[in-house]
Amino acid sequence: MELKDKGQWRTFLASAMDSAPTVTPARAIRPVSTDEYRHALQSLAPAITEKQRRMLIGHAQAPGHAITMSELAALVGFPGYSAANLQYGLLAGKLADALGVPRPSFLVYVLASFDDDPGTSHSRAHMYPELVAALQQLGWAESEPMNRNEGATTDAGNDSLTIQQLMMTLERQGFTRPVQSGLKVLRMEHPLLPQPLFIKQSTSAQARPTTPLVLHPDYESQLAELLVISGVERSDGRYYHNSNLRGFPKRRNGGATDIAYGLDLGFRHVAALEQLLVHLLGKASGTAIQEPSHTNVLLPNDCGLQDQAVTDTERDALIKARVGQSGYRDDLLAYWGGCAVTDCSVPELLRASHIKPWRAASPAERLDPFNGLLLTPNLDLAFDQGLISFDDQGQILIGEDLDPDSARALNITPELRLRQIESRHRDYLAWHREHLFRK
Repeated sequence: MELKDKGQWRTFLASAMDSAPTVTPARAIRPVSTDEYRHALQSLAPAITEKQRRMLIGHAQAPGHAITMSELAALVGFPGYSAANLQYGLLAGKLADALGVPRPSFLVYVLASFDDDPGTSHSRAHMYPELVAALQQLGWAESEPMNRNEGATTDAGNDSLTIQQLMMTLERQGFTRPVQSGLKVLRMEHPLLPQPLFIKQSTSAQARPTTPLVLHPDYESQLAELLVISGVERSDGRYYHNSNLRGFPKRRNGGATDIAYGLDLGFRHVAALEQLLVHLLGKASGTAIQEPSHTNVLLPNDCGLQDQAVTDTERDALIKARVGQSGYRDDLLAYWGGCAVTDCSVPELLRASHIKPWRAASPAERLDPFNGLLLTPNLDLAFDQGLISFDDQGQILIGEDLDPDSARALNITPELRLRQIESRHRDYLAWHREHLFRK
């Protein structure tokens, strides 16, 4: 069967995953060793999306390394299991190619075998033990499966967070890692923060440093507020010194030359770290930040934005950058598979855009994938400015302010239309036509 476009691929993958037999017929691929899985994952690491990585980790750390696709979707915040099916299938296909094994009829067989949960009769995916071991050796997954509710606990335990838990929590809240290697600290950046954070590194991602998170010294004036948060602790020393804290100020620390320094903090539980991030991001945006959740990313609240010392354009740019780096973009990539209008399928050339803008949307609408389009830059900007819109059938509408010559130059023609449309898109599109579209 020849699959000619992204739409056909999405349909094929989703149907293949949905129709997978409840019991795997033996092992659908040849036995793969832990070393083979580890080398394949290392080679694929730059191409694995954040949510695909979290799905792998969540699967490996589930009790018995077994999980249903609905549970996996909920774990990473997908709106439904079909998006999880698609993303896991795409990852499994890449892994099959990297391993040099033929792609099985059901791609997830590269990762797991299936059986029925005797308690619910739902189909469960059992991750192969060799893959679990590879993820543990890479430091992506913990050696022992963690409780699925571990991240939500607010009870302080006897141990501080592992490096892996710290990284996963930061990534859930929108932090990204620039390309870096061979450093004793890991740099984490967020578009709302003027300075990066650093995580102390170890030979094992399961190490539990007492104070693993390093803040810029500018936060020293806020330390009293931060240490009030239950579960936040400070090291015995005043500062943490490390030459790899790039961009941080330097001071003399007994040596012959000045060295970069920061404030190192520790956390007794995940909730303490999340509350600290709420504080930092709230201060940075100058407004209230919604409470953290394990399925949603932190995004700036629009309440009181008119009081901020930023222009509408600057604020919209901030939101746009934040949305582009969040799980919301992953949801749109999973749903559309490429541009919602054209055949462009290069993720780097696509922008995630809300139909009903951030400033006008409710918290639920801001995270609803059906309130989003994935568009090429020319269509994205034209849509944001109200120069184009779409009717209830997905047909493009071109406003009078976009003259024919400019439209042709931008390759915006009356023949364009959304590649697919569902009823849940229509209320948002109606709002866009009424309030933004320049007819």
